[in-house]
Amino acid sequence: MGTVTNQAEQQTQVQTTPEAIDSLLEAARYDDIDDITSLASSGISLDSKDSLGRTALHMAAANGHLDIVEYLISQGVLRVHRSFSFSGLWGLWVLDAVERARQNCISWKHLWSNPLLCIPSYDLNASNEEKNTPLHWACLNGHIEVVKKLILAGASLGILNSHERTPMDEAVTWGKLDVIDAINAAVAQMELAGVTVS
Repeated sequence: MGTVTNQAEQQTQVQTTPEAIDSLLEAARYDDIDDITSLASSGISLDSKDSLGRTALHMAAANGHLDIVEYLISQGVLRVHRSFSFSGLWGLWVLDAVERARQNCISWKHLWSNPLLCIPSYDLNASNEEKNTPLHWACLNGHIEVVKKLILAGASLGILNSHERTPMDEAVTWGKLDVIDAINAAVAQMELAGVTVS
């Protein structure tokens, strides 16, 4: 059994080299979904970080690549037993599972009858070396749809970067009024669904 574990660890180490991580981040930066899916199928972790702490989600959010953001979020799933308490973030994740079921024409009854729910687990709040999250970068660069998608997927609005600013603070500082409106709209949508946004 130790041999199998060591082989798996070696394979993961080979696939998650700095060069592979750079390739993943470059693909996210330049909106190359084919390269990202190819790298993912080769076994590289989609939330791998480079030497500056950046992930593919940082790069996609910073450059406004909504399709890449959606793909990365959709790939982070964790199966959790339905008997867990679904308050706070769990509640948000259940709402996301229900929304995905609705989009795929699966009834809530069918979803709930399944003993396992698919719940996103991708680290939406991963911070880079300057403590910026993907939401900070999307706000800084004015990518409205990415901002909405990240908030609706559970990104935190309360995280401070190394400049002691939240994503909203960055939008205000740089006069991104359309981003501020997008944040408020996404928060209102979440609160109407009964989810408290942090």
